[in-house]
This record gives sequence, structure tokens and C-alpha cells, in this order.
Amino acid sequence: MLVIDPGLPPGERIRLYRRRAGLTQEQCAQLKGCTVSAWRKWESGERQVAAFSDWIEIARILRVRDLYKLTGLPVGELPEDPTEHDTVPAIRAAMLSFDPRLTDEPDVSRLDKAVATAWAIWQERRPFTQIGSMLPGLITEVRATIPLVGGPDRDQLLRTASMLYFLTRAFTKRVGAQDVSLLAADRAMAAAIKADDLDYRAAAAWNSGMILAEQGHTDVVLELATDAAAELEPTLPDGPVERMSVFGALHLLRAMQFARLGDEHGVVCALETADKVASTLGDRNDFRTVFGPTNVGIYRVWLAVELSKPGEAIRTAQRYDVTVLPSVERRFSYYVELARAYSIRTEDVAAVHMLLRAEQESAEELRFNVEVRAMVRELLRRENMVTRSELRPLADRIGVLR
Repeated sequence: MLVIDPGLPPGERIRLYRRRAGLTQEQCAQLKGCTVSAWRKWESGERQVAAFSDWIEIARILRVRDLYKLTGLPVGELPEDPTEHDTVPAIRAAMLSFDPRLTDEPDVSRLDKAVATAWAIWQERRPFTQIGSMLPGLITEVRATIPLVGGPDRDQLLRTASMLYFLTRAFTKRVGAQDVSLLAADRAMAAAIKADDLDYRAAAAWNSGMILAEQGHTDVVLELATDAAAELEPTLPDGPVERMSVFGALHLLRAMQFARLGDEHGVVCALETADKVASTLGDRNDFRTVFGPTNVGIYRVWLAVELSKPGEAIRTAQRYDVTVLPSVERRFSYYVELARAYSIRTEDVAAVHMLLRAEQESAEELRFNVEVRAMVRELLRRENMVTRSELRPLADRIGVLR
């Protein structure tokens, strides 16, 4: 019978039960459908198991019937996905409704401006409830307008539809509605293909890659981004600057996947290409990718953390000023990645400080981010007199303390 110290962290417990089951990390990752790198990070404590569903799968793989033994936590305190955002059911209904109808005459120009306004609100202020409330009406109007419009206006409308679905994908991914996010990514690609627009099609590939990567489809995303970048490359010399921007963003997406596969050479090559493009273009926001030198810097931080180099991530972060970026999401992600880096090094005061910086950018997103919730639980597990005064109120605000 396996005897475990009650104070043993969850990652150590996973390792012990895996060894008891006679399984390698590679076998477990294959059974789980995740990368070997992800499994190793769970065992080492560099990344916390964030979702209850993941704990269930891990328990089945390791043949552990008692979740308390595997996690060291009462079942009621297991990391869980936050409840669905109040606006998601209406968005899902708008995406799936059978026959949407217009109440007014179609107006492609007005619709294009409305989508651009929604994007600006989302990137600059990040009001979840406001954007979530805007999306159902915009989705319904776009879907109802497409069958009624022909000629050049139709191509423009399809581009607008693609941008709207980009936004829908981004929002629903952030609030954990992955079914809607994946559907929105597919709709964005379909609209770009119908518009026969190379740049929008490539941007749609990047957009799809973001949600597929979230779901752990690393190899699929790598192939998608590589193929899209290869299609763009011969046309770059004579193409618009926006095409170069998407090309660079696709290489950042490739670098992400190489990191998850533990392929440092692939990371370096993809990052070098993205860096060269960014240095030529400067900071831009084509297709709402926020691509440019500062964004490449943010990715360098993320990649260093993913490759288990938290010290390098912290040193890299000191070279970039993310306040110049128009995107709240990028600034938020930057602070969360730094919090991860500090947490891995058990520099908990700095980790809490970075989480508070992320909260200043988007308090609502902090509550819905399962990785943040798992990180806060780990920080609570080893809290001390220095971190307690800020950590416990933060945990309460994001719903971790119940």
C-alpha cells in the first residue's frame, strides 16, 4: 500500500501514483491527449492541474479511485472551471439559431463599423459583460445579412463576418466556452474562404490556432500555422504590409507549439523569423493580432516559462514596456506569465504582485482564468505572513476562497 505524506504537493502525488502504475510520462501524456511537456510540468509543479475534468482523467489513467489521495485536497476544494459567463447562452443561441432574420434593410458599412467598434472596446477596455451583450445582436445581423447581399459588398461583408467571428472566438475562449469558441473559429475561416481573401484566410488560420492550442492540439496547430505561413511567403514582396504582419504572427504561433513539444531549435527558428518581421514593421494591430516587437517580447517571456526557464523569462521581461500596447489581453497575459515564472521560483511576493497587476488590467478575466485560479491555490498552499494580506483577498475576489 502506497503511503503518502499529507503535506506532499499534488505534482509529487501524480509522480508517485504514475510510478506505482508502472507508466512512463510519455505513456501518460498519450493516454491523456496532452504533450509530454505538459505532463512533466504537472509533476514538477511548474504548472497546476487547472480543471476538475483533468483531475478525473488523470485519476483514471493512474487507477486512483480516491481523488483526495491523488490531490491532497478535499474534493470540494479541487481546482474547477469557473461557471459559464452570463452572456454565453445568448451568444451560443445566436451562433446556432436556424433562420436569423433582419428587421431593417441591410447596411454593410454600418455593420463593419459596429464590429470595429466592438473590437476596439474589447482590446482597449476589456468589459466582459458589455462585449458579451453586444455579440448576439451582431452575430444575428451578420448571419441574416449575408444571404441578402451580392457583388463587392458581399466580399466586404464576409471580411466583416470573419472579424466578428475572430472576436467571438477570443471572448468565448476567455470565458471557457470552448465549444462556441471553436465554432466561431470555423465560421471565421469559412467566411474568409468565401471572400477569397488570402490575408483574411491566413488570419483565420492564426485565429483557429489560438483555440486549438488551448485545447491541446499542438501538432494540428503547428501544421496549420506552417501551411498558412508557407502560402503567404511567396507573395510577401509584392503584398500589403498587413500580410507581413499576419506572417509574423503565424510564426509566433509556431514558436508556441514548438515550445510545447520541447523543440528548442524549432522555437529559435520560428522566433527569429517573427523577430525579423517585427523589427521591419514596428508595433501594429493588423487583424487584431497586436503583432510587433513588443508582442514578440511577450512571447519570449511565455516561451521561456514554457521551456522551464523562469529566470530567463524574468530577465527578458525587463527589456519590454507592455504599457505601449493597445491590447488589455496582451498586457494581462504578460503579467500572468511573469506571475507563473515567479511562482515556479517560489518567489511568491513577486508572483502575487504580478497577479495584482493582471487584476488591474482585467479583474473579470482573472476570475475566469483557470490557470490563474490554480496558481492562486498553490500560492495559498504555501502562504506566509508576507503574502497573506494581499493573497487571501485576491483569492476571495476570484472565487477561490469559498
